[in-house]
Amino acid sequence: MDKIIIEPGVGIGNIKFGMSKEEVALCIQEYESKHNKEYFVTSYFESAFMVKYDSNEKVAFIQIPSSLKNVFHCVFSDIDVFRTKVTDLVEKLDTISNYDRNDRELGGTYDFPELGLLFWRPNVLTEEDLEKEWFKELDPEIQEDEMRNLYFESVCIRTESFEL
Repeated sequence: MDKIIIEPGVGIGNIKFGMSKEEVALCIQEYESKHNKEYFVTSYFESAFMVKYDSNEKVAFIQIPSSLKNVFHCVFSDIDVFRTKVTDLVEKLDTISNYDRNDRELGGTYDFPELGLLFWRPNVLTEEDLEKEWFKELDPEIQEDEMRNLYFESVCIRTESFEL
């Protein structure tokens, strides 16, 4: 399985800050030609990479979803960000750069502003929650779905000038 490298200040995979829309389209085409699966929906990679542009129409924000882990190892600093539990990932990354401990969505969102790196998950779930009665009472299929919240669902990087 290939890797997509998440490089704050640089880009994610082949998509780099400062690229034009045309250059991004070429990168997406390259991913589609090399990694497309017959069960993917049309334009899978185009929708997987959320790219936003600055006023000069250059890439200033890139986000990828955890669904890419089915195609790539999505790696930052030698850590697979979608296969590492939130608690472990945040602990490791906090040694590299501090996250915003005053973020109003802390727990669901972890923002590392010095890196321009942000992680998100829709709901907060901890290992301790798995032992609580409310969790044990859930249908097994719902438990399985909820356990996805032990991991991040998306990661994004942004330029210094990009406002979230």
